Amino acid sequence: MKPILFDRDAWSEVYSAIRKNKMRTMLTMIGVAWGMFLFVALLGSSRGIQNGFDKIFANAATNSLFVWMQQTAIPFEGYQRGRMLELKMEDIEAIKANFPQIQKIAPRGQEGGATVKYGTKYSTYSVSGDYPEQNEMFKKPIVQGRFINPDDITYGKKVCVIGMDIRDELFPEDTNPVGKMIQIGSGMYTVVGVYQQGSMGFGRNNEIHIPFTTFQRVYNRQDVVNYVIINAKDNVDIVAFEKQIKDFLKERKTVHPDDTQAIGGFNLGENLNKMFSFMSGLQLLAIVVGALTLFSGVIAIASILLITVSERTKEFGIRRALGAVPGQIRSQILLEAIVLTLIAGLSGIVGASFLLFLINSSVNSDIFPFINASVDVTTLGVALLIMIVMAMLAGLIPAQRAISIKPIDALRDE
Repeated sequence: MKPILFDRDAWSEVYSAIRKNKMRTMLTMIGVAWGMFLFVALLGSSRGIQNGFDKIFANAATNSLFVWMQQTAIPFEGYQRGRMLELKMEDIEAIKANFPQIQKIAPRGQEGGATVKYGTKYSTYSVSGDYPEQNEMFKKPIVQGRFINPDDITYGKKVCVIGMDIRDELFPEDTNPVGKMIQIGSGMYTVVGVYQQGSMGFGRNNEIHIPFTTFQRVYNRQDVVNYVIINAKDNVDIVAFEKQIKDFLKERKTVHPDDTQAIGGFNLGENLNKMFSFMSGLQLLAIVVGALTLFSGVIAIASILLITVSERTKEFGIRRALGAVPGQIRSQILLEAIVLTLIAGLSGIVGASFLLFLINSSVNSDIFPFINASVDVTTLGVALLIMIVMAMLAGLIPAQRAISIKPIDALRDE
């Protein structure tokens, strides 16, 4: 006896059964196709967003936090509330000495509204005093020249790195600004690099970076730091680490232990962990919603097959009377369930893939973090296989009903 997959008559019967109830069959298949469409579209979209954020933070020190000083809110040891605190280089050195969990640390100084001039052109830009580590933690792509290096820090050189916007505004077109002198405030600086704003860079393309030591001297900051960026090692609990840093600074600055206002901070690592957890939850939601919709579609197929069995009672009775064994009847019903599910599932995959293609083509990843929204072939194959197995299990109910009917009873059926 031929296997049912290679039996022309079996396939002919499947086609005949589908054709006999076109509308009912089509509506049932739409339910399965919609479930697979939702599964692929939601999962692909969530992965597209995750890929976008992965690109943004690919070169960023994500296990990091930012710390700065503010006003005290609680009187403590003779000091009144409202005392303005200052973060100094000696505090940075003390942090480095007492916390081996630190991988990189970079204090920053900032000055807004500096007048910058080249030739007859001038404008106002913000100026930051930086260490090389700042660009190692949150990289800005250097399109010309270089970023600040250790020699610039050691010797307090009057060099600067400018953004592309500044280059385009101050310098003639097709002019390489590297090596040129520009005036920042009352001082002259040599341009050593031009950067393009990175996906996880700080500031804008119209910000100027100069060596931190030069910044301190020129702006007479007396070792005062605007804020410090601290990158902890990968295995460090960044939330607990932030509390340790703040407690340490409170003790150094004679601040009440319960004063939550005195020391400001932004925990990048904690916020990124929340975001990545949300992305994982979004993917799980896509899987659950898609799976439930697929399940309801498969149940619909089982229901339609039950109706089909009832309508074909006499047919099955005749086949049994002519010598068809129960296994042949069961295989026929299961084949119909598989065919309906497979066609509907593939239709849903094709539709969702086309939608993801349109989204990938239209979304600008530089504006919105959405890159390569797709579902891998392995996931699609597993989903399709699970759906077919579910359809077979659902088809067993009508199949069992079909073979349970006695031939004589089936032939009597009106």
